[in-house]
Amino acid sequence: MKKLPLLVLLVFGLCVHGFAQSRIIKGKVTDDHGKPLAGASINIKNTTTSTLTDSSGNFEIAVTGKSKEDLVVTFVGFFSSELAVGKGSYFEVQLKQNGQTLNDVIVVGYGTQRKKDVTGAISTVRPDENAHRPLVKVEQALQGTAPGVAVQSSNGMPGNPLSVRIRGTNSITGSNEPLYVIDGYIGGTIGSINPADIESLEILKDASASAIYGSRASNGVVIITTRAGHDGLARINVGAWFQKQEVAKDLDLMDAYDFANTVNIQNAAVSLPPAFTQAQLDGFKTNPGTDWQKALQVKPLVQNYDASVSGGSSHMSYFVSFNYLDQPGLILNQYYKRGSLRSNLDFKINDKLDLKFYLLTAIPSSRNTAYAGDTGDPFASAAFWDPTKPVVDPTTGKLTLTSQYGTLNVSPVAQASYQKVDANSVDAVGTGVLTYHILKNLTFTSSNSYESQWGWTRSLFGLNTSQTVINGMSSGYANGNTTWYTAFQTSNFLTYNLLFGDHALTLTGLYEYQLGTNQNINATASNLSTYALGYYNLGVGQTQQTTSGYSSSELQSFMGRVNYAYKDKYLLTASIRDDGSSRLTKKYSTFPSVAVGWNISRENFMENSRVFSSLKIRGSYGETGNQGIPPYSSIPVINTSNVGYYFDGTSLSVSTPLGPPVANNLVWETTLQSDIGIDASFLNNRLNFSIDAYNKKISNLLFSYQTPAYLGGGSYQRNIGSIQNRGVEIGLSGTPLNPKGDVKWTTWFSISFNDNKVLNLNGLDNVIVSGIGQPQQNISILKVGDPLGEFTGYQFLGTWKTSEAAQAAKYGNKPGDAKYTDVNGDGTINQDDYLPIGNGIPKMTWGFINDFSYKNFTLSFMFAGQTGAQIFSQTIAYTWGQAPGTRNATLQEATSAWTPEKETNVPAFSTTGSWPTNSSRFVYNANFVKLKNLSLSYSLPQSLIGGAKIRSIEVYVSGQNLITWTKYPGYDPELTNAQSAMTQGVEMGVIPNPRSYTLGFRVGF
Repeated sequence: MKKLPLLVLLVFGLCVHGFAQSRIIKGKVTDDHGKPLAGASINIKNTTTSTLTDSSGNFEIAVTGKSKEDLVVTFVGFFSSELAVGKGSYFEVQLKQNGQTLNDVIVVGYGTQRKKDVTGAISTVRPDENAHRPLVKVEQALQGTAPGVAVQSSNGMPGNPLSVRIRGTNSITGSNEPLYVIDGYIGGTIGSINPADIESLEILKDASASAIYGSRASNGVVIITTRAGHDGLARINVGAWFQKQEVAKDLDLMDAYDFANTVNIQNAAVSLPPAFTQAQLDGFKTNPGTDWQKALQVKPLVQNYDASVSGGSSHMSYFVSFNYLDQPGLILNQYYKRGSLRSNLDFKINDKLDLKFYLLTAIPSSRNTAYAGDTGDPFASAAFWDPTKPVVDPTTGKLTLTSQYGTLNVSPVAQASYQKVDANSVDAVGTGVLTYHILKNLTFTSSNSYESQWGWTRSLFGLNTSQTVINGMSSGYANGNTTWYTAFQTSNFLTYNLLFGDHALTLTGLYEYQLGTNQNINATASNLSTYALGYYNLGVGQTQQTTSGYSSSELQSFMGRVNYAYKDKYLLTASIRDDGSSRLTKKYSTFPSVAVGWNISRENFMENSRVFSSLKIRGSYGETGNQGIPPYSSIPVINTSNVGYYFDGTSLSVSTPLGPPVANNLVWETTLQSDIGIDASFLNNRLNFSIDAYNKKISNLLFSYQTPAYLGGGSYQRNIGSIQNRGVEIGLSGTPLNPKGDVKWTTWFSISFNDNKVLNLNGLDNVIVSGIGQPQQNISILKVGDPLGEFTGYQFLGTWKTSEAAQAAKYGNKPGDAKYTDVNGDGTINQDDYLPIGNGIPKMTWGFINDFSYKNFTLSFMFAGQTGAQIFSQTIAYTWGQAPGTRNATLQEATSAWTPEKETNVPAFSTTGSWPTNSSRFVYNANFVKLKNLSLSYSLPQSLIGGAKIRSIEVYVSGQNLITWTKYPGYDPELTNAQSAMTQGVEMGVIPNPRSYTLGFRVGF
């Protein structure tokens, strides 16, 4: 028993000794401006003991008092700091912001460069510029944040990409989208990327910056860098937002009474009996009928969930994230869903060798998100459908299918409900980067990427869908299509850095190879015996057809680049890249560039300037290319589309005739660009300004030329001429209010002016371009001296008035008929009287973002707009019953048609009038200003959450596309279903961009 008290005393003594040795360390963590950093992590090195700073940057932590005890202080966006505890009891730690976060170092392709040494036109977008916007697509991060970059939300279907134009439209029939480089992988799929994973976006705009990517850089380059890990304890971030969406504006359509009355007026004008009795008309006065726009639309709830964990040590860091997006569409039976998992790992094997691995798997799925915008699509049909018909037929209890008025199409609700186009895919991308430091100044980097995409699309068009009517398949059809795409890229380059005296030299030499392969198998079955099996058993079709395809293309490249700086004042960048493409006749082409810069602020006479913090002038000149044509465009092919031919004169046999001819000298589409720019900073770098003027000439334009039927029909690629883009872009950003105070104002403003012109078409002037939709109204034209996206048609002058009866009779018209300009004065209105009637390319685009913070509150708003563009609305044209399959007007404007008592400029229904849709009557001003985003966020103070080991909590509410100021009477002035630059600005039944309201939160541990 005596041993027990002795044991207790021994344990007590050891505890007393331990507590005597431990002590409390206090301190404060600030940034390099002296502003407290709340939520900074303080960790006792090589232990699990840690704490967080409070809202004032203060911290307390218990240390054991060992002689060699170090504290590690970390904070996102700042360099970590280590300090020896020793015998100290209070420490003030000032962390320096990471250079990349401050734009001091930017990614320029195959390496990085100090921003002050950059000679090219490069814009950088950081996460804080989009922190208060719920982004679904990567392209949204570019909207309004970078001068010279025009981002258009051309439709509101879920999952569809946005249109991005860098310094105008550069190609006639090829893609005008920029080249995306994702963590070194060229041409990656941006639709698979979670915007929350992005660390930075660099936009390479001029030839000096983008020529290092040579053959695919004529439309500009967007370099995407995803997040990496960091030294220190693991950080966990979770977030979610929930968004309610709606169609912001509908067309002004007639109710049942106005529609029925107008149908009777229309019938009377062509000597037909009334379609509706007076009793029916009286009934419609109290029963407004069906608003098919509202019947088709829904107000979906969009959900987005994010989670990530990051951390590491001096030898290894990691970033792992998960994202899930559930985005129903704005109309019935439509959705897009995407799940993605990312893992970025960084290993420092030793002083010589570094390894990085970027792994991404995305699994999107969708239903009915491929509506092209046409009279057969449900959204377009909703504007033409008979409002006197109910959604559900009361006699059968089933959906109403057809009507003898309005349009021949199946009702939009039935079309959307019964149609199924389901798509599933898996996109897996892996990139491994090996960096070996051969010598102190010499580094070898090998970046190798592999991508595999698998897609499976199934379609079912039953008896109750418009497709059966349009295609003449009275029993419908089902389809299955599988695709497989694989790509491999290897980029290997040496980088040599040398500093000697006042000179800084960087040399880069590259070899690169890329291989891409596409395969597909397609099966279609029509005249199905049953729909009970949906698209799962194509064997029940009486008629079956199977096709398959394969294509492959390769690209081999060599590049050399030199960066030189003297005293950080005089700068030179020069590069040359040689690309070889398997798609062209002339396989190889060389793309050189050179740029110079002058850091004036480094001169002695500017070092003590009270105005400029920095001032730089730069200029560049160079070439880039475009190989944006299908594989095998340079060799003759056999037509394998099962073309029928009557070999014996009576029986139809399948044949494989020769395809269209090919050009015998198909060469690169080449962009020659010059640029001059000024970068300046004021007020100790709190205000930044840039301006660029550029001139781009694109020659050897690749054009899909229509082949006469006697030469095999179809189309083939050829080089036909040149176009030009000239413009000015201005960017302004900064923190005008003192960032050390409670009130902070951060702003970004960009404005861009662009002038586009067709210079030469090699004798093919006035090329009429097929329109969009079934009617193919040939609204667009390629004309030397005019921009791309030009509209051509009749100049609408209003209506013939009673006083002009004699003049109208000369054209076979009468008062109330539409009047058009007779260009040649021959007394006949025909295609010889076509005039330019508008253009779909804006002359100016701009964006304006502001964040106002007061303590823990932040108010953010974003405006964006465009001027100088027009939109041709086939949708509105067809609401007058002037499209194939449409028979009666549905637009409210028809109730204001010309009458002898009220002589308006709205044409009356008659047998003598002409109603061409391709006229200036349906061309509208597409200028707009939009409140793209308005948000209010609140960050909980550390004094409330620090005790729970929570680093940060932020909640926010926001709205998107809340207000649009425009004169356009249609759904949305941003809309277009153009498939190329030639038809830009043409709109036909496109689902508009939604107005949305968002509630979200972010939590950091």
